Amino acid sequence: MSENSDIVQVKFDQESSSRPPLPTSKALQIRVNSHETVVIYTHIQGYILDALLKAAFPDVH
Repeated sequence: MSENSDIVQVKFDQESSSRPPLPTSKALQIRVNSHETVVIYTHIQGYILDALLKAAFPDVH
């Protein structure tokens, strides 16, 4: 019987790394109060945006 390893090698296509990265720019700026501002940039992951908005605005449903 052969042993199965828990480590699996994964290879990515070379062409994905040859593309230049897209520029990041400010998408949204929200003033939370007089001392805090939240700045959201393009290309933010959805789950990070969700967590950020829940932390910045805990009273909003």
